[in-house]
Amino acid sequence: MTQKGAGEMWQWWTVPGHEGGLLVLRAAPIPSPGRGQVLVRVASAGVNRGELLARAALRTNNPGARPRASGIECAGEVASLGDDVMGVSVGDRVMARGSACHAEYTVVDAAALMAIPEHLSYVEAATIPNVFVTAHDALVTNARLQAGERVLITAGSSGVGTAAIQIAALLGAGQVLATTRSGGKSERLRELGASEVIDTSGHKWEDKVRDLCDGGVDVVIDQVGGDLFPAFMRSIAVAGRYVSVGRNGGAQTTLDLDLLARDRLTLMGVTFRSRTPAEALACTQVFAADLLGEFSSGKLRPVLDRSFPLDQLPSAHEYMLSNEQIGKIVLEV
Repeated sequence: MTQKGAGEMWQWWTVPGHEGGLLVLRAAPIPSPGRGQVLVRVASAGVNRGELLARAALRTNNPGARPRASGIECAGEVASLGDDVMGVSVGDRVMARGSACHAEYTVVDAAALMAIPEHLSYVEAATIPNVFVTAHDALVTNARLQAGERVLITAGSSGVGTAAIQIAALLGAGQVLATTRSGGKSERLRELGASEVIDTSGHKWEDKVRDLCDGGVDVVIDQVGGDLFPAFMRSIAVAGRYVSVGRNGGAQTTLDLDLLARDRLTLMGVTFRSRTPAEALACTQVFAADLLGEFSSGKLRPVLDRSFPLDQLPSAHEYMLSNEQIGKIVLEV
């Protein structure tokens, strides 16, 4: 670690390495907000699984590999305003999806800001932006989950999983099934709203899903993919929908086209990587209009597993790799 000078901040970067991206904490100039932007003094920032996947691809033998500032969500206080910013004041407590958030300061589009509910701490608020916006986009915008429908949420103990369980229960899903490979997580997932917890390490676990749901679920929200994808497909009822959010179990799999046609299934994929900034911003705004108030009502809750100091991002990533978490891991600045 170098010394930090006047007008500088600490900021994490991921740089190409021989075996994948390396985390480097640098002293960097405190940025200035441009038109329509605000400077946020970061108090806490979320850690996300996508950072681990991005690091794996950031190898020196990849000609497209470039250093990148780390972190895609934060909670903090508005420090200064750019030109033409309305409805936001210095000192406001805010949270947002953004970029370069694993730092003491970051610049965010004012339109992307969400007010932090009064009863939430900055650490709790930092658990919300990415996973709840992602889960809302998958469940509500794309899957169009309706009250009474049955939903299977894979990787239920992940950040997106714990958010999706709560949203599905809030929307009145008939049954909310969550998957895990750790029996020790079942009680917590039920507390969040799961009606059943399915251990995907068991033999033909999808048969249990079909039995519990009288023929299968209407919606699968999947973050695993890989070798489990065929079983997820077999767990879906006729005319059901499958939404791929993540591929933590692998991006390659097999697809039974006869099953797809026979059961008239709909397959969807969602990601922010191919969205324009305006499209990504719209996802945040739709979520905020639809569900942000439910944190104040207590119907939705942040799920914080553990926090680490800003300078311990590598330790936070190591802990995430252990798969012991339930909910979100965050950095405290």
